[in-house]
Amino acid sequence: MKQINAAAALLAVIAVQLVNAPREPIRGDDRGSSVVETIILVAGFATLAFTIYLAVSGKVHSWISKIPG
Repeated sequence: MKQINAAAALLAVIAVQLVNAPREPIRGDDRGSSVVETIILVAGFATLAFTIYLAVSGKVHSWISKIPG
């Protein structure tokens, strides 16, 4: 549960930073920055999804281990 809370807090911080980030006009020499930003965003969400998977997976395994038989 702590991992899910930490992941949710991280996502909230990222969302607040993206909303409050000043918008700069895209110039001709700034072509690759949107690609880099997209890669960073995708990597962040992949990390978040993996953290949630680990938390849920551990919980499910503990439930399964409690089943008698």
